[in-house]
Formats: sequence, structure tokens, C-alpha cells
Amino acid sequence: MRFGNEVAEVLKIMRDEKRFYKNYLPIEAINAGKKMMGKIEGLWEDVRESIFQLVKSEIPCESPYEAVWWYSILLGIVKDPSVFYDFTRYLRSHSHAFSVNTQCFLYYQLNGLLFLYPELNCEKNKLELWYFYKEMLEGFVGNMQLPIGEIPPEERNGNLIIVVTEQFLGVAHGPTKTALDRCKVLMEKIGKEVILINSMEMLNGIGKIPFYRMRLGNHDERKGMEEFQLWKGSKIPYYQCRNQMPELEGLRHMLKVIRQMAPSWVVLIGGGGILGNLLGRMVPAIAIGTIPSELSINCTKYETLGRKLTKMDLDMLEKLDYTENNIIESVFSSSLKPQEEQITREMAGIPEKTFLIVVVGVRLNNEVTKVFLEMLEKVLKENMQVGFLGEFSKYEEKISMFPVLKEKSFCFGFCDDILSRLEICDLYVNPIRKGGGTSCVEAMFKGLPVVTVDYGDVSVNAGKEFCVKDYREMQDKILKYYEDKEYYKEMSKKAEARTKILLDTEAEFVRIMEEAERRESMMNKKEVQDAGI
Repeated sequence: MRFGNEVAEVLKIMRDEKRFYKNYLPIEAINAGKKMMGKIEGLWEDVRESIFQLVKSEIPCESPYEAVWWYSILLGIVKDPSVFYDFTRYLRSHSHAFSVNTQCFLYYQLNGLLFLYPELNCEKNKLELWYFYKEMLEGFVGNMQLPIGEIPPEERNGNLIIVVTEQFLGVAHGPTKTALDRCKVLMEKIGKEVILINSMEMLNGIGKIPFYRMRLGNHDERKGMEEFQLWKGSKIPYYQCRNQMPELEGLRHMLKVIRQMAPSWVVLIGGGGILGNLLGRMVPAIAIGTIPSELSINCTKYETLGRKLTKMDLDMLEKLDYTENNIIESVFSSSLKPQEEQITREMAGIPEKTFLIVVVGVRLNNEVTKVFLEMLEKVLKENMQVGFLGEFSKYEEKISMFPVLKEKSFCFGFCDDILSRLEICDLYVNPIRKGGGTSCVEAMFKGLPVVTVDYGDVSVNAGKEFCVKDYREMQDKILKYYEDKEYYKEMSKKAEARTKILLDTEAEFVRIMEEAERRESMMNKKEVQDAGI
């Protein structure tokens, strides 16, 4: 009966909340949602399902701002892919109710959910979100009030390339290193003039409306004073937009200035930023996807993919009016932050004969799930330990229900010098997630074999030899590395050999840009022939 009362109270909260709505979502409505989520925490699954169905049936679809809030609450209760799809469909059909900046805010929130939760990430949802993005971009085009049509090839500065990144932080940040590495290659190996622009668009909150557990990005406003970035001997011209992008006036200013520069190409790091995609209307643009296992959502002419195209990819591209000619299959190469420290197991308080498994990430609170911990709990032998390396504030809470892990694990915490910690570990084990590609390269560089399910960036970077089918097979593979010393040595050498490919940014990015140039040239020739010129 107690749980029946909880369901009844949730219903009362929702129905009382509806009377607050006018043309905005007041604090009473937000507090109602938070109060409801507080009641749901810890309830049995069958009761959570009852509340989920109740909230779903009560969403006030006639009131878009309220509907967004309650859809986000629904995804907080259960990560249901059908709700994500319905939510995105709702946004597409009610886009007129939101400014383009609010649409952009919502896009980033939903894209973030797809990244964090594999259970939401299916072709149907990715496609629907891509449609939403394309329609949103057209909304920005309609608001520009200045020419953003194609600049004729003969009027472009063939020596200038603009590189746009949505977020630029420190060298421990993967996309930041990706941007710097590509700029260096463009300047020193391809001989181009380069301007690196940080558009500051990534989850910056402009246009934000109430969204349960909204994500906001980190930004370093101090870098706005810098005119260059120094990277491995290169001096890269740098400009940072104000932390208000993609605010319309700021966009107009940037588009007008860059149109006057008339670059030959735009290179987008990531791909989803509005500034970079609008520049792609003026000159050829290529998106360097920072999630190599997946096509990135954008509207550029070309983008890279860190694996082979599948039939599913081709089917989705066709629905989006793209072809395989728009995709350049590649190896997602990266660079490593130089190691600065040397530490020993003794210094770290780890017994010398311990077989140390490491789990690395900056989102371990989300990525380390109950199912993953259950697998680790079963696999640990007497002289095995697990070290969690990265942002994991919920470590104590998460392992409290696992007595073996509680005794045989510890948390390194966040560390700038990740190579020094990986050096004292034996095996890199990856939870099911989309990200983590750079950390697995760092681990293999230090000779650590990788164990990962065949999903996400780690599987793409590590390669098939290091992949397993599921967590049950992962358990067996971990024990094989622990028990079979010869197998461990063999795979350790293969891991080191793999990094030679993954770290050769120079050769791979030169190849990518040459291929993009070749395809663009062929397309221009075809257009001339079709025109009968």
C-alpha cells in the first residue's frame, strides 16, 4: 500500500503542477519535478515502471516548455529508447515554440544523452536527432540576414584553412589535442595558413530552459586573451569567441569576417557546431569526428569515420540525402600528453605481485554501472585489484554493495599525468560506453592489453583482437590474461604495435585532406561537365 501511495502522490504532483503554466515554466513546476524524482529514487522496479507509465500519460503536450521538462524527467526515471524517439519527434513538431538557440540547447542535451547511455543509442534515435539538427540549422540560416551562399572556388584563398572547435580546454582534453594536432599538420606538412577558432558552443547554456539533469560544458574564458597556441614547436593563430555562441549577432559577425577571408576549406573538430556548419555553406567543410566509432551529426560536405562503413550506415546516409562519397574512412589518430612523472607501485601503495586492472574515464559516475561492477566482483582473484582512474566522485557509493570490490579496489582520482599511472597497471578493462578512445591508446602505448565489448571508441581504436561479445566473455578474457603469461606477452606486443598506427597523425591527416581535395576536385569537374561548360 505504501508504494500505491507514492504513485498517487506523484500523480497529484503532476496534476497540481499543470495549473502553474503560462508561457514559461515557473519554479513551482521545476520543484514539483525534483520532488517527484526524490520520491522515485530507490523504489522497486515494478513501482518505477508504474510511475514511468503514469508520467508518460500525463505529459502536457499542449505546453511545449512543460513537455520538455517532463520528457527529461521521464528519461531520468528510465533510459527508454522509445521515449527518446518520442521526445525528439515532439521537438521537431513543436520547433516553432522555441528560439533557434533553445533548439540548439536541446540538441546538445539530447546528443549528450545518446553519448552517455548506450541503451538510448540506436539507429532510429540517431536518425531522428539528425533530422532535428538539420531543421534547426535551416532555422539559423533563416535568421542570418546576410549572404552565406557558396563562395566561387576562384575567389577563395587557396592557402587559408579555418579550423573550428566547439570547445578548447587543456591538453588533457581529447578534442583540444585533436584540434592542435590537425593545425600543426596543416601548417607544417601541407603548408597552409591556419586560424584556429574556438566557437565556445559546446553545452554553453545559451537558450537554456528547464531540463532535468541538464549538462553544461566547461569553458576557459581566460584563453579569450590569447592570440596564439603553442603546440610541439608550432605557433598556431587562435581566436576565441565570447561565451554566448551561437547567439545570432555573434554568428553574423563571425560569418561576415570569415566570408571576407574566403578560406579554401573549413575543418570542424567534432562537427556539430553551428558556426562551422554555416561556414560549410560558403566553402567545402570536413568534420573530423571525435567519436571514431560513429558518424557525427552535422551538415558538412565531408566527414571522417574511424571504421568501415556498414550497410546500416549507408541506409541512414541515404535517408539523410548523403552517400558514401561524403564519408572518408580513416584511422582516428591522436597524440599523447608527454609523461612528466615516474612513480612506482611502492610509491602508490600497491603490492608488487598484484595483477592490477585499470578502468579509466572522466565520466565514471555514469559509465561504471551495476552490471559492470557485478562482472568485476566475480572475476577478482586473491592477488588482483582494480584501480579506477579519473573522475569518480561516486566511487564509495557505487562499490558499497560489492564486498570483494570494496576490499580489492581503490580510486586513483583524476590525474593529469595518466601515462605515469598506467605504467604501473597490467590490464585496461573498458565498461560499455561510447567514449574512452584516447585513454585506451595511452594504455596500449604502455603495453597494456585492452578488454572491451565490441561497441564504442575503445573497440574501434583497440581493434577486433581486443574485443569480446559481452560482459560474460569479458570475465573469461580477463582471467585468461591473468593466468596465461605467454598470451599476455603476445597481446602486450600487439597493443604496442597498434599504437604506432594510432599515433601517426601526420601521415593519416595528410591522407584525409588529400582525399577530401580529390573528391572535391572531381565533384567540381562533374558540375562543370553537367553544365556543359
